[in-house]
Amino acid sequence: MPKKYFGKQTEQALQNFPFDISVVSLELIYAIADVKQAAAIANNKSEILSKYISSAIVTVCKEIKKGKFDDQFVTSSLQGGAGTSINMNVNEVIASRATEILGKNVHPNDHVNMSQSTNDVNPTALRLVSIQLIKQLIVETSKLITAFNRKSKKYINVNKLARTHMQDAVMMTAGQEIAAWSATIERDLLRLNTFSPFLHDTHLGGTAIGNKINTPPKFIATVLQELRLITKIPFKQAKNLFSFTSTTSDFANLSNIVTLLAGDLSKIAHDIRFLASGPRGSIGEYKLKPLQPGSSIMPGKVNPVIPEMMNQIYYHVSGKNLAVQMANETSDLQLAVMFPTVADSLINSLKLLITGIKQFRTSCIDVLEVDEKRCRENLEKSTAYATLLTPILGYDIVSNCVKEAVKTDKTIKEVILTRGLLSAEKLP
Repeated sequence: MPKKYFGKQTEQALQNFPFDISVVSLELIYAIADVKQAAAIANNKSEILSKYISSAIVTVCKEIKKGKFDDQFVTSSLQGGAGTSINMNVNEVIASRATEILGKNVHPNDHVNMSQSTNDVNPTALRLVSIQLIKQLIVETSKLITAFNRKSKKYINVNKLARTHMQDAVMMTAGQEIAAWSATIERDLLRLNTFSPFLHDTHLGGTAIGNKINTPPKFIATVLQELRLITKIPFKQAKNLFSFTSTTSDFANLSNIVTLLAGDLSKIAHDIRFLASGPRGSIGEYKLKPLQPGSSIMPGKVNPVIPEMMNQIYYHVSGKNLAVQMANETSDLQLAVMFPTVADSLINSLKLLITGIKQFRTSCIDVLEVDEKRCRENLEKSTAYATLLTPILGYDIVSNCVKEAVKTDKTIKEVILTRGLLSAEKLP
């Protein structure tokens, strides 16, 4: 049986929060280990922690980040206490392993948590995780935009019917349609890139409420310097530490941006599902690669499983965003006590999108085809041509022609010629 490195407070958390759902994400645990490593070095430089205990803590933090103790981080992602159990789980594992290394007692609170509090450690770690995941999300989103642009250029001259209110509208090209999707996601990407610097501010060293209680004078400057060296991220001290302890609004803002991206992707997925519907009984202008059988009873049926996946990712992200907004609003007085929900929801949303966007690109957009014949057929049968005639014949006359075309199953051109309103030579 593997050795148990966590201690009493972690065991109490397992009893108090016995939920059979996900445990705290390892991304957050590894980020906390980065913070603990920086704090141990800063405490030694502040001459309040011995060199050998500091070195042992640093060693264990590096081991944690290599995945050596993944099975020791066991607390539920749903818990009370503003995430104290998350912080203490890490503190206890580090202390136990450091004691094992030194052969001398290392205390989870007195040594590992020195000059820190759950209330500044956990949010700082979440900032680190968010920055790391945003970088991955930016990479995948950029690749998706490239895929859209490549597909747009391929079909830029394929005329098709545009639709508003799910009804015939005017003519456009398939390339223009896809380019619009690309431009929408480009704006979402800009929001992500613009927001990232907000996460560089941190209140690490503010401890419980932001008043720096139990920290040596130079601790904040030193710990941030060490954290920058460890993470390669330009963390800096927030202007008001009390503010950062008492709200998670930066994370709520990020969650909104992520949800907008997910929503735009879901809109595009809906469009693709609609345009690829059929193959015989509906639109059929787009073709999706058949990835798996679509029915256990209807032979040959193929479903748009990847666009449907993208829709459902949005539902998850949207729900988690609501949880983040509500948790942020319940930041009572000096502490954002609902941190666990904020952290778990935000991390899961970012990870869902990173994986989902990659799958959407490789299994849907990269292999998406436009049926030029079907596009032309739908366009010619539609009422889209009528708009071009309005400046020539007037709205009312053209409107009557549209009604006749729909009633008689003729094209607009045929009605115009039959009525003698224009000669074939004068048709636009």
